Amino acid sequence: MKHLALAAVLGLAAILPAQAQTVVRHLHITSIPAEVELMQSIADEFMAANPDIKVELPFLENEAFKAKLTTLLQSADAPDVFHSWGGGVFYEQAKAGFLRPVEDVLTQEAKDNQGQAGVSAFTAPDGHIYGVARDVSEVVLWYNKALFEQAGVDPASMQTWEGFLAGVQTFKDAGITPIAIGAKDKWPAHFWWSKLVVRLAGKDGFEAAARGEGDGFEGEDFVKAGQYFLELADLEPWQQGFLAASYGDASGLFGDGKAAMHLMGDWDYGAMKDNSANKAGIPDDQLGILPFPTIEGGKGDPTDTLGGLGGILFSKNASDAAVKWVEFFNSVEQQKKYAEAAYYIPIAKGAADVMTNPFKQQIARNIGGAHWHALFFDQALGPNVGGVVNDVSAELAGNSISAEEAAELIKEAVDDSL
Repeated sequence: MKHLALAAVLGLAAILPAQAQTVVRHLHITSIPAEVELMQSIADEFMAANPDIKVELPFLENEAFKAKLTTLLQSADAPDVFHSWGGGVFYEQAKAGFLRPVEDVLTQEAKDNQGQAGVSAFTAPDGHIYGVARDVSEVVLWYNKALFEQAGVDPASMQTWEGFLAGVQTFKDAGITPIAIGAKDKWPAHFWWSKLVVRLAGKDGFEAAARGEGDGFEGEDFVKAGQYFLELADLEPWQQGFLAASYGDASGLFGDGKAAMHLMGDWDYGAMKDNSANKAGIPDDQLGILPFPTIEGGKGDPTDTLGGLGGILFSKNASDAAVKWVEFFNSVEQQKKYAEAAYYIPIAKGAADVMTNPFKQQIARNIGGAHWHALFFDQALGPNVGGVVNDVSAELAGNSISAEEAAELIKEAVDDSL
């Protein structure tokens, strides 16, 4: 009997290592091959130091991610951790019980690493922390210097809305597509409406409308935003087939030098290269960033920016091992690698200091000096209202809805959500 008991113990010991390994599934939306390789190399380094944890990196393309995430979070295939843009969408996920509070598991070092802004960004209205902030981003007006020169458009002349429209017409007259847009995905179109709202309504106006106060999104400034958008759409500034074009299509078109401008997040610096035909995109010396046009009488501060404060959320089934992985991934040492490669601007304290890319440096300065860094409206307003914002923005780009109708639909969505 003693021999049998000993054999049983030895047999159990032999299988324990395999049973003890915890799998962490980190769902991401990274599509640039070199960035995916970097993420995998960080995971490999972590697993070498933590052989009891296996990190898997499943991928979903941006649109598929948005469409499938809610279903995934309710299934047996739910990831342990996943990408998030924060805002109202994240609040809804927390409210639905899809997420795990981690404030008692996160180390103080991990909290300090993000700064107060980062911690606040992933603290839900219920007071719990459900994730960590990873990066900051800004939506900017990228432009092709060679095409500006070819058309004879002075970038300085585009700083006011009237000057911007005049410049767009000059490009049209020169046979150059003024602006690339991926209206099929809708969210690229919402950047135009959002930037106009930032200029016209400003922080106080937007936040009051989001709370449903007064006329809300049917107020004068929001109707005007639609009217200005339609002014631009009337000039037919977009590429042929823009309503059927995805973000990747528009990014590649700009990267191929076939459009003068692209209103897009700072991530497009790398994406437009990857989406271009030759994978090189526009050379740095031919690429520039224009300030979004100012509008006379607008209530927004000229320094106001629009963008994101992205991060990583923990699903309700996430283990402590998942928290350990994310803390490692989000550490200054690892995030410096992303900064050096100019993939994004890390929020980890000190990580962005190593950035040498002049465009990323400029964007970091923009955000740092902003009176208001507005979160992407389709995320800030939650999934239901944000979806309507995206829908009407695509319709405004196609000149198929009035400014008043667009404002009314958004206000209705807000009223229904309150």
